[in-house]
Amino acid sequence: MRLESVRAVAKLSSNLRTISSRFSGIRGDGIHNWDLSVIKDATIRESMKLQFRAEFLNALNHVQFSNPNTDPYNTVFGSITSERAYPRRIQLGRKFVY
Repeated sequence: MRLESVRAVAKLSSNLRTISSRFSGIRGDGIHNWDLSVIKDATIRESMKLQFRAEFLNALNHVQFSNPNTDPYNTVFGSITSERAYPRRIQLGRKFVY
């Protein structure tokens, strides 16, 4: 072997790389959530009202993923494997105000 290649092998054998176990600067997508409410008041008498309400949580049904896996020793490093929010929910209600 030539002297240069021996030096290169020696350098590579002592080249240790450490990986930080915390990646605090990595962020996932933001939250894209649209909530919608529709309210209708119906007057029965002067002092009595009936209120109808419909609420749509995550009305556009956008999928919201959780942050990527930041454990460098895990096999799914950098992958997004779950969702953080809920799918569309619709709530209906009525209220009697007197």
